This record gives sequence, structure tokens and C-alpha cells, in this order.
Amino acid sequence: MRYARRFHAAWKTARAAMLFGAVCSSGCTRTVLVPPGEPVRLRETIRGAKVWAADKDGREIPGVLDLPEGWYCLPDPGPGGD
Repeated sequence: MRYARRFHAAWKTARAAMLFGAVCSSGCTRTVLVPPGEPVRLRETIRGAKVWAADKDGREIPGVLDLPEGWYCLPDPGPGGD
């Protein structure tokens, strides 16, 4: 049993190292940071996005929909931001 625990711990470490290496060598050359509160345009369709929608009485209800490529996503302005 003692060897099994040691092997399991070594395997988890090796798996984490492989994942880190894959991420570092993925070829990402540029990162763009979007300031908080700025809108962004979707590059691909997001299927099954969980959203809040208003019903006919104006109450927020949970919903699920597909967000098509090219749509803009905006942050919630918060209370009093209308």
C-alpha cells in the first residue's frame, strides 16, 4: 500500500508537469486584456449559454440559449446603471 500511494503521488506530479508543458508550448504569442466594463464581440457561437432574461413582468428568470458568432456581450451595469 505504501508504494501505491507514492506511485499515485508521483503520477499526479508528472501529469501536472505535462499539462504545464503543454500549456507553455501551445504557441500563444499574444494576450489581450479587456478592461472591465468593456463590450466584447464573440468569435464563435456559444451553445447552451446560461443567461438571465426578463419575463413579461420584468422579473429576471434563468434561461439557456445559443449566442451566435458576431454578437456583442456587455457587462451588467449594476444597480442604477440603466
